[in-house]
Amino acid sequence: MKNFKLYVFWITILIGSIILDEYSFYGFRPNLAALVFYYFGIRWKPGKSLLWAFVTGAVLDSMSMRLIGPNILSKGTIIFLAHFFKTGIFNLTSLLNGLLSFAFTFVDGLLVYSSLAVFDVKPAGYLSGLYVVLLQSLANGVIAYFLIDEDD
Repeated sequence: MKNFKLYVFWITILIGSIILDEYSFYGFRPNLAALVFYYFGIRWKPGKSLLWAFVTGAVLDSMSMRLIGPNILSKGTIIFLAHFFKTGIFNLTSLLNGLLSFAFTFVDGLLVYSSLAVFDVKPAGYLSGLYVVLLQSLANGVIAYFLIDEDD
Protein backbone atom coordinates (compact mmCIF):
# COMPACT_ATOMS: atom_id res chain seq x y z
CA MET A 1 0.00 0.00 0.00
CA LYS A 2 2.92 2.32 0.72
CA ASN A 3 4.33 1.83 -2.79
CA PHE A 4 0.91 2.46 -4.32
CA LYS A 5 0.59 5.76 -2.46
CA LEU A 6 4.10 6.71 -3.54
CA TYR A 7 3.34 5.95 -7.19
CA VAL A 8 0.10 7.94 -7.02
CA PHE A 9 2.06 10.83 -5.51
CA TRP A 10 4.66 10.84 -8.30
CA ILE A 11 2.03 10.41 -11.01
CA THR A 12 0.23 13.43 -9.55
CA ILE A 13 3.48 15.42 -9.54
CA LEU A 14 4.16 14.48 -13.18
CA ILE A 15 0.65 15.32 -14.33
CA GLY A 16 0.82 18.61 -12.44
CA SER A 17 4.15 19.49 -14.07
CA ILE A 18 2.80 18.63 -17.52
CA ILE A 19 -0.31 20.76 -16.95
CA LEU A 20 1.78 23.69 -15.68
CA ASP A 21 4.08 23.32 -18.70
CA GLU A 22 1.12 23.88 -21.01
CA TYR A 23 0.15 27.24 -19.49
CA SER A 24 1.90 30.50 -20.13
CA PHE A 25 2.78 32.81 -17.24
CA TYR A 26 3.36 36.35 -18.58
CA GLY A 27 4.45 34.89 -21.90
CA PHE A 28 6.77 32.33 -20.26
CA ARG A 29 6.16 28.58 -20.40
CA PRO A 30 8.03 26.64 -17.72
CA ASN A 31 9.64 23.24 -18.24
CA LEU A 32 8.98 21.62 -14.89
CA ALA A 33 8.95 18.10 -16.35
CA ALA A 34 12.70 18.41 -16.96
CA LEU A 35 13.17 19.32 -13.30
CA VAL A 36 11.12 16.30 -12.19
CA PHE A 37 13.21 13.99 -14.35
CA TYR A 38 16.42 15.50 -13.06
CA TYR A 39 15.21 14.63 -9.57
CA PHE A 40 14.32 11.10 -10.74
CA GLY A 41 17.79 10.71 -12.22
CA ILE A 42 19.61 11.61 -9.03
CA ARG A 43 17.21 9.88 -6.66
CA TRP A 44 16.01 6.66 -8.33
CA LYS A 45 17.60 3.71 -10.07
CA PRO A 46 18.15 4.25 -13.80
CA GLY A 47 15.84 1.47 -14.99
CA LYS A 48 12.80 2.68 -13.10
CA SER A 49 13.40 6.32 -13.92
CA LEU A 50 13.97 5.56 -17.62
CA LEU A 51 10.65 3.75 -17.76
CA TRP A 52 8.93 6.80 -16.28
CA ALA A 53 10.83 9.05 -18.72
CA PHE A 54 9.80 6.91 -21.70
CA VAL A 55 6.12 6.86 -20.76
CA THR A 56 5.98 10.57 -19.96
CA GLY A 57 7.94 11.49 -23.09
CA ALA A 58 5.56 9.42 -25.19
CA VAL A 59 2.59 11.17 -23.58
CA LEU A 60 4.14 14.60 -24.19
CA ASP A 61 4.93 13.73 -27.82
CA SER A 62 1.44 12.40 -28.46
CA MET A 63 -0.11 15.51 -26.86
CA SER A 64 1.90 17.76 -29.18
CA MET A 65 0.40 16.00 -32.25
CA ARG A 66 3.78 16.04 -33.93
CA LEU A 67 6.72 13.73 -34.28
CA ILE A 68 6.95 10.94 -31.69
CA GLY A 69 10.39 10.79 -30.11
CA PRO A 70 11.93 14.17 -29.22
CA ASN A 71 10.58 14.26 -25.68
CA ILE A 72 11.38 10.59 -25.14
CA LEU A 73 14.97 11.24 -26.22
CA SER A 74 15.38 14.39 -24.14
CA LYS A 75 13.88 12.99 -20.93
CA GLY A 76 15.99 9.83 -21.24
CA THR A 77 19.09 11.97 -21.76
CA ILE A 78 18.34 13.88 -18.57
CA ILE A 79 18.07 10.59 -16.66
CA PHE A 80 21.38 9.28 -18.02
CA LEU A 81 23.28 12.51 -17.38
CA ALA A 82 21.86 12.98 -13.89
CA HIS A 83 22.71 9.40 -12.93
CA PHE A 84 26.21 9.83 -14.36
CA PHE A 85 26.86 12.94 -12.28
CA LYS A 86 25.38 11.38 -9.16
CA THR A 87 27.51 8.23 -9.35
CA GLY A 88 30.62 10.06 -10.56
CA ILE A 89 33.18 11.94 -8.58
CA PHE A 90 30.91 14.90 -7.88
CA ASN A 91 29.44 15.77 -4.51
CA LEU A 92 25.99 17.11 -5.30
CA THR A 93 25.75 20.35 -3.36
CA SER A 94 22.85 22.76 -3.75
CA LEU A 95 24.86 24.98 -6.09
CA LEU A 96 25.89 22.06 -8.29
CA ASN A 97 22.27 20.85 -8.37
CA GLY A 98 21.19 24.27 -9.60
CA LEU A 99 23.89 24.39 -12.26
CA LEU A 100 23.22 20.83 -13.43
CA SER A 101 19.48 21.45 -13.57
CA PHE A 102 20.18 24.55 -15.67
CA ALA A 103 22.43 22.57 -18.01
CA PHE A 104 20.11 19.58 -18.32
CA THR A 105 17.05 21.74 -18.99
CA PHE A 106 19.06 23.55 -21.65
CA VAL A 107 20.04 20.22 -23.23
CA ASP A 108 16.41 19.05 -23.00
CA GLY A 109 15.12 22.13 -24.79
CA LEU A 110 17.81 22.01 -27.46
CA LEU A 111 17.19 18.31 -28.14
CA VAL A 112 13.46 18.83 -28.55
CA TYR A 113 13.90 21.96 -30.68
CA SER A 114 16.58 20.49 -32.93
CA SER A 115 14.69 17.21 -33.37
CA LEU A 116 11.57 19.06 -34.41
CA ALA A 117 13.54 21.44 -36.66
CA VAL A 118 15.33 18.61 -38.45
CA PHE A 119 12.58 16.01 -38.75
CA ASP A 120 9.44 18.15 -38.71
CA VAL A 121 8.46 21.78 -39.08
CA LYS A 122 10.70 24.26 -37.25
CA PRO A 123 8.67 25.30 -34.16
CA ALA A 124 10.04 28.89 -33.93
CA GLY A 125 12.94 31.05 -35.00
CA TYR A 126 16.40 30.20 -33.72
CA LEU A 127 16.78 33.20 -31.45
CA SER A 128 13.28 32.99 -30.00
CA GLY A 129 13.73 29.25 -29.40
CA LEU A 130 17.06 29.89 -27.68
CA TYR A 131 15.48 32.66 -25.59
CA VAL A 132 12.67 30.37 -24.39
CA VAL A 133 15.09 27.52 -23.60
CA LEU A 134 17.40 29.87 -21.66
CA LEU A 135 14.49 31.23 -19.59
CA GLN A 136 13.26 27.72 -18.84
CA SER A 137 16.76 26.65 -17.87
CA LEU A 138 17.27 29.64 -15.63
CA ALA A 139 13.95 29.05 -13.86
CA ASN A 140 14.69 25.35 -13.32
CA GLY A 141 18.20 26.12 -12.08
CA VAL A 142 16.86 28.50 -9.45
CA ILE A 143 14.10 26.09 -8.41
CA ALA A 144 16.57 23.18 -8.15
CA TYR A 145 18.93 25.24 -6.02
CA PHE A 146 16.26 25.66 -3.37
CA LEU A 147 14.30 22.44 -3.86
CA ILE A 148 16.94 19.70 -4.10
CA ASP A 149 19.20 19.69 -1.10
CA GLU A 150 22.46 17.85 -0.44
CA ASP A 151 20.81 14.79 1.06
CA ASP A 152 19.05 14.00 -2.21
